[in-house]
Amino acid sequence: MKRFGLAAVVALSVVASACSSGATASSGGTTQPPSPPPSPTATQTADSGGGTGGATTAKVQAGAGGFVFSPTAFSIAQGGVVTVKNVGTLTHTFTIQGHGIDESLSPGSSAKVTIDLPPGTYPFVCTIHQSQGMTGTLTVTG
Repeated sequence: MKRFGLAAVVALSVVASACSSGATASSGGTTQPPSPPPSPTATQTADSGGGTGGATTAKVQAGAGGFVFSPTAFSIAQGGVVTVKNVGTLTHTFTIQGHGIDESLSPGSSAKVTIDLPPGTYPFVCTIHQSQGMTGTLTVTG
């Protein structure tokens, strides 16, 4: 049985500082644009003994630095648990529309959400602040 863990929740300030520093030249002398910074990853731990290899837990912050989730994209194994914590000063939701996941979180509160969705990619939103860009992407692995 093999166990592994990924990095802790990445704060937005760390993501901002991770941007690449300038363009790189290829061997032909043309300038390539800088690569985008890597996407932050949620805290994840998993026991891959069952062959699924996916993380079974993840932590997501709502309202970290404004109308954002941190991280905005993460993966979790089918049946895994996401802990969503509202670190902002306003109420937020963690909602996967059309799939029965809709947690309302007052400032300072948290919720554990079991992800019993089939493998695939699912957008999640704060229904209150979606128009301000408070969205993210969840990938469920088998």
